[in-house]
Amino acid sequence: MRITGILVTLFLTGCATAPRHIGARPVSLPDGTQGYEVACNGRRHDIADCMNEAAKVCGGKYEIIDRASETTGAVAVPIGNAAVAVRGVHRAMIVRCATPQ
Repeated sequence: MRITGILVTLFLTGCATAPRHIGARPVSLPDGTQGYEVACNGRRHDIADCMNEAAKVCGGKYEIIDRASETTGAVAVPIGNAAVAVRGVHRAMIVRCATPQ
């Protein structure tokens, strides 16, 4: 029974803290031009990861149209006689690639 509890704890911790998707997908901007939603979710990533992905997708320069970050949910991970809450982080930017001069 104790081994099952440890395995469940490791599984839940892995789900909450594992690196999540870093990537971009095309989106239509309000002015009708194409932009990208760049996501860099997870506790192991930060806004710099979003910026690096935007530069990669745009081939260099880009303009940040909007960005958002939120902490969501929690998983209680038992440690000894206590528990620690592990939260998920969702982070994204909307960017427009700069036109080459």
